[in-house]
Amino acid sequence: MYGLIGKNLSHSFSKEIHNAFGNLSYELFNVSDLKDFLDKKQLKGFNITIPYKTEIINHLDSLDEIAQITNSVNTAILDGNVYRGYNTDYYGFIGLLNFYKLDMYNKKILILGNGSVSNTIVLAVKRQKAKKIVRLCRTIKTDFDDLFSNYEKYSSYDIIINTTPVGMYPHNDDDLLICLEKFMNLELVIDLIYNPLRTKLLIKAENLNIRSINGLYMLVMQAKKAHELFFNKQLPLNLVNEIFKKLYKNLLNIVFIGLPLSGKSKYAKLFESKLNKKLYDTDYEIENIINSTIFDFFKNHSESEFRMFETEIIRHVFKKQNYIISTGGGAIKNEKNMNLLKQNGIIIFLNKNPKEIATKNIQGRPLINNSNDVFRIANERMPLYEKASDISIAITKDTVYHINEIKEKIDEYINH
Repeated sequence: MYGLIGKNLSHSFSKEIHNAFGNLSYELFNVSDLKDFLDKKQLKGFNITIPYKTEIINHLDSLDEIAQITNSVNTAILDGNVYRGYNTDYYGFIGLLNFYKLDMYNKKILILGNGSVSNTIVLAVKRQKAKKIVRLCRTIKTDFDDLFSNYEKYSSYDIIINTTPVGMYPHNDDDLLICLEKFMNLELVIDLIYNPLRTKLLIKAENLNIRSINGLYMLVMQAKKAHELFFNKQLPLNLVNEIFKKLYKNLLNIVFIGLPLSGKSKYAKLFESKLNKKLYDTDYEIENIINSTIFDFFKNHSESEFRMFETEIIRHVFKKQNYIISTGGGAIKNEKNMNLLKQNGIIIFLNKNPKEIATKNIQGRPLINNSNDVFRIANERMPLYEKASDISIAITKDTVYHINEIKEKIDEYINH
């Protein structure tokens, strides 16, 4: 039997990944007493996560070179009666750099955190011949560590890599450790967190037009190396890449935005079955809460009161994964709500010409009484839709065409 040991593993993706590799005997083990678990010798091979990556070293009989240098172990094998430890996070990170064609050469790199994983990242970027490396932390351990409060000293740095759990599920909304606006030369932000798919840090980077990458590919690649150690057999890279893309698609929420009557509900229902995702219509959920239609609600309540319910509904769903989310046309007006939806979602703007919408027989829309209202709302919201969207689809052709177009653009986004 094989598995992952650690604490609070209910949201780990390791089982899905190793099962996809063909290891169907891989399970998750929440461990409270590390020594007692190891003494039982019930696993032939296993991965290690928080909080045992360093503690486990005291219970191992040998370490590979990377584990010795980094003082961090995330994979172990029971060889006869002895445990051998390995660091496959290193290979995972190198795999991430290769997949996204990232160059660390001669770059000034700021690493957030100085825990065991950061040791692995330091070694990797050193071997990639980075120009300068500094770790920001709360407790200084080495001569290249500095306190988070001094981050502005490094405003000229090129790359930031987060190795801390700040912003990780379920604490998605944690305050950022640093202010990205202070970094004038920043070209790349990597966050090793993969749940949510886009942390607040990555969303902030995107809003500043800085390239951002999460840690999901690193997770899959370190699992590849672990699997190869378990079974002494190489996995083909193209297979691993396909598993990564499939996992990403399965986790990703598809969020439709656009003007009223642009087709959000229609496309959400179509993609619900095509992508095997759960449907979540924010307007429908609001009506369940207020026990009324939205149209009737607006007869006695203000738009601001409605937006309060909308925020509540969005906060209920944004941490979930594998959903199709259809938003109300005015959800775009709250930037914070859109940033929450971005954490696990790709935002798709269904860009339908307001002139075409205005020709429809519009009924039951609380903020639209005539064609002039359509143009008024469009003038207000269209720039917001464009700004918030990851993908913009001009709705000018038939539904089948746009379904295929959306699928292709989602694939492009995952491979970005």
